[in-house]
Amino acid sequence: MKNDKKILFDPGYAPLVIDSIGAVGYTYYMFSASKNVRLKKINFPSVFKKIESLLKKNVAFYLGCLLWASYISNFKDMEIEGNKLLGEETTEEEYTGEISFLIELVETGLNRDCKYYLAKPYVPDEKYLSVLKAYKEFLIINNGFVDCSNTSQIKLPDLIKKPDEKELNEINNKIQEAIKNKDILSLFECYSLIF
Repeated sequence: MKNDKKILFDPGYAPLVIDSIGAVGYTYYMFSASKNVRLKKINFPSVFKKIESLLKKNVAFYLGCLLWASYISNFKDMEIEGNKLLGEETTEEEYTGEISFLIELVETGLNRDCKYYLAKPYVPDEKYLSVLKAYKEFLIINNGFVDCSNTSQIKLPDLIKKPDEKELNEINNKIQEAIKNKDILSLFECYSLIF
């Protein structure tokens, strides 16, 4: 997804996740807003299943963003095309709010609710917190991408490792395959290439 002078900010993830970004928080908020504890106990299993599915898709997207950044940061001084955040005024709280919510939800919120409503602990996939924390750091060190117009400006978080050339090709091939097949979850297969 590059030509000789430009590379895309988004390789094509947006259509795959448009329905799930922000949906975890909305689903959780709607569930939490109910005051009827009995009804919440009845509804929690289905709400939890939906949250789990949305959360997995969100984490796959954030992993995909880290994978794409790892890939494109190896192309020096290429213009980044399609960054809709460029030049926006924002605060750290605004651009980290969603990811901070997801980290808190995975670390404590779901465990607390699962213990209460299902009488068992929540055990998240071990990849979730690694990806979420790395992505939060990625947002912070890149100032929410408001200044990223060139690949040389991309900073990668310390929490991820730098892939070699073979791994970078593997990452790009998997990204293109995931987009073509509309299967963002398949990006988890590349997790070990940057973590």
